Amino acid sequence: MELRYRTRMNVRDFTFDHYGRLLDAALDNGYTFYTLHDYVTRSDHDSPYIVVRHDVDRKVSTARSMARVEAERDVPTSYYFRTSTFSPETVAEVSELGHEVGYHYEDLVKTRGDLEAAHERFGRNLAQFREHTDVTTICPHGSPLSPHHNLDMWSNGYEIEDYGLLAESYLSVDTNSDDAGKPSYVSDTGRDWGTTVADFGRISTTDDLIAGLESDGCERLYLLVHPGRWSRNPAEHVQRVAWDLAAEAGKSTARGVHAIGRTSSDRITRVLRERV
Repeated sequence: MELRYRTRMNVRDFTFDHYGRLLDAALDNGYTFYTLHDYVTRSDHDSPYIVVRHDVDRKVSTARSMARVEAERDVPTSYYFRTSTFSPETVAEVSELGHEVGYHYEDLVKTRGDLEAAHERFGRNLAQFREHTDVTTICPHGSPLSPHHNLDMWSNGYEIEDYGLLAESYLSVDTNSDDAGKPSYVSDTGRDWGTTVADFGRISTTDDLIAGLESDGCERLYLLVHPGRWSRNPAEHVQRVAWDLAAEAGKSTARGVHAIGRTSSDRITRVLRERV
């Protein structure tokens, strides 16, 4: 698998002020927001549109705050929780705010590549989530220190439909930044949006992304937003930047082992479809 890494980090970016301006720019320019569930269950989509996915890897309180910021604007998005970030109280609040809740699974990594054990674990965890909220879509957690890809769970005849699921965040969305007819995948991983959209150009900062929304060149977007990377106040911002710098340094050490979190959605989707 060919891998490319981002080399810059926008240390002044990724504040709640930036995120609020991003949402406002989308609304002011007529964008429709879809959860992943709503996106995959519709045969057609209003244009322009944005699908927003949140991977709640850590900092649950920040995710709850971000969900409130979106709800104030009537913006629905999808939140994916790990077993370590899931709680009945949190998902109840996020759901009541109008957002989708899904399972951010990491079962193949947790079972060290044992596919059968991974599915047993996946089934148990999904059932526990469903005791508290309706889960119809899932998203894999990237584990750069592991040699295993959680997406590899969907091989050897295993299907998400076996669990009554409608969509997997990578495999069920056909993204292509070079094709204006398909959504462009844009991720905040590494504090750099790090993509080029065919009809607009390079998007690195949140201001770049806002400019794209205000143009005619970014009509279909699939955004990955990690709430834990965003800060609500100056003190928190210093902590976030320091953590991200340390995390990216650790990922650099592990690049030869595994780098799912740094691979484009387009490439992941193509490779996994070839495998299954």
